[in-house]
Amino acid sequence: MSIKITPDSTSADNTIRQDIFSRPAFRAIIGNEFRLQPVQLALQNGKQEHTVPAFIRSSLTGRKTVIIGAGFDKTGNIPDVTADHYSHVIEQLVQELASENADWLEVRTAQHIPCLLDESDKVELNVDIESTVEDVWNSLSTNTRKNIRRPLKRGFTSAIGNEAKLLDEFYQLYRMSLHDIGSLPHPKRFFADLLAQCPEQTEIYVGYMDGIPVVSSISFTSADEVYGAWSGIHTDYKKHNVFLAMLWQMVEHCGETGRKTYNLGRSSAGSNPHQFKLKLANRTHKIYYYRIRISPPPKTRSRAQDAASWLIRNTPEIVMDGLSRTLLHRFY
Repeated sequence: MSIKITPDSTSADNTIRQDIFSRPAFRAIIGNEFRLQPVQLALQNGKQEHTVPAFIRSSLTGRKTVIIGAGFDKTGNIPDVTADHYSHVIEQLVQELASENADWLEVRTAQHIPCLLDESDKVELNVDIESTVEDVWNSLSTNTRKNIRRPLKRGFTSAIGNEAKLLDEFYQLYRMSLHDIGSLPHPKRFFADLLAQCPEQTEIYVGYMDGIPVVSSISFTSADEVYGAWSGIHTDYKKHNVFLAMLWQMVEHCGETGRKTYNLGRSSAGSNPHQFKLKLANRTHKIYYYRIRISPPPKTRSRAQDAASWLIRNTPEIVMDGLSRTLLHRFY
């Protein structure tokens, strides 16, 4: 296998792609936010060619980490590589990256790689609409359906779009939620850039009670899926099941727009968010996170071997025989 690393080219992003996660414009925004360099890994293995979107993170000490699947795990699956062959491709990639002066390879993927240590507890949950939204509704528990209906009976309304007013309302709720859980928010500019650069593939949902924005989310859209990326909820309205109502209305939105999956995003296995999403999810799978140390290419000969070779050449054969009995085992 051979590898070529090239920077992303935003000039190539002149058409609307089905997959937002591979778009240079989207990846440039992600890279700027997390201080990563978007690159493309061109892998050549015989007649097979694979182009993998990746990022490079450089430390202050000069160490370089190549990251596959950063931010969102959908880019962690190398296209046209079967599950059985995936680990072999990663092994070859590590060998090639050694010649590129990379120190680490990080992979976030839905593919299991045997013999590597998984450092993640994340799972991805989905609501698949296999036939109709009504069938999904009927598959929910009686208690879940009851909790969805409660805010609707109290006048819960919603809007979906990507105009500035919805962004303002989303960000207010998003910051409130992050403050409640003690986490740091992205700046508003980050979301504004996403909406400006990828308007056809991003949308905002805002739910209201009594005319007040109480729950919201930003999603990425494709032809067959809506991917829930970020969300926020008003502290005072958590008890009214507005978040569950939002998730269900997004499932309905998927059905109305012809999409087959509402991706509920990632959660830590066994956590409260994970248990909550299980009320709706009908498919789940694990996300793996691997960190692989890249060793520099081995030298063909060590200094010790060079010194021993010189000594052998410059001593009588009887001395060489003695050195063989003493030192041969150290080099083979």
